[in-house]
Amino acid sequence: MATDKETIIVELPNKPMFSRKEVSTLLSIGLSTLDSCIPDSELPRIRLSKHVFVLREDLQAYILQHRSTGGK
Repeated sequence: MATDKETIIVELPNKPMFSRKEVSTLLSIGLSTLDSCIPDSELPRIRLSKHVFVLREDLQAYILQHRSTGGK
């Protein structure tokens, strides 16, 4: 599992939060899939006016929670 000094998201290392478009690109999914298939309870979002962002820590936690290790 990732530690505080280790990150699983290597893109944009100094960026604390990502836009919806950046999140969809990092997850290799479309914006509509991000919006309709991933609820806020699984991937919390920050809404500032008309802009939506996801914290790096929340995105990392989401990725780790949905990681498959190939076992049963």
